[in-house]
Amino acid sequence: MKAPIEYIIVAVPFHADAATHDELARKVNETLRAGYELLGAPFLSEEMMYQAMIAPIIQPSPHPVS
Repeated sequence: MKAPIEYIIVAVPFHADAATHDELARKVNETLRAGYELLGAPFLSEEMMYQAMIAPIIQPSPHPVS
């Protein structure tokens, strides 16, 4: 059985300038430090820029370690 995966979408308002990309990069880097990985390239709509990310869900061990 494969380990479950958690998905997250990081989003910022899209303004068609460098600040949008910088803000997305800052939020993505924070999320990378939290253990997530990139899932594909960033994508955008008329109002937002997005980056999909994933992380394995850590399952607690069924047997406590002594």
